[in-house]
Amino acid sequence: MNFSTFELIVERGAFHYDSFVLKDTILTFFPEKENISNTTNIELKKYYEKSEQKISRKQLKKFIEKLQKSNIWELNNNYTCNSTCTSALKVILKIEDKEKTIQCQDFKRDCPEIIQYIEDKLIDLHHKKLKRIFLPG
Repeated sequence: MNFSTFELIVERGAFHYDSFVLKDTILTFFPEKENISNTTNIELKKYYEKSEQKISRKQLKKFIEKLQKSNIWELNNNYTCNSTCTSALKVILKIEDKEKTIQCQDFKRDCPEIIQYIEDKLIDLHHKKLKRIFLPG
């Protein structure tokens, strides 16, 4: 596989509105708002700073294999839930000439397990522990 054709975008909603982009072996976190000066809490500051992490080809290959085994290409494009309090999760996957966009109205309720796994895995590979939390502001 030509890894340079691989791109995975994860966009998070609700209190975050941030995104992760994995292109080849570079994983980049893009905050909704960058460098907010009134953020003095060290734990929260990382949510407002763009950051990058290089992952190994071995990690990338293993991750791609799991995605392909999950039948991600057969998933629906949209998943909705019956709740008014939701936090969206959108995944855009590009491998060679294939592209798939999957949008979940809520990242936990009625969202396929593999989509939840993708968000969690990117957080893990990024090494800054940017889990979903309530962010002020």
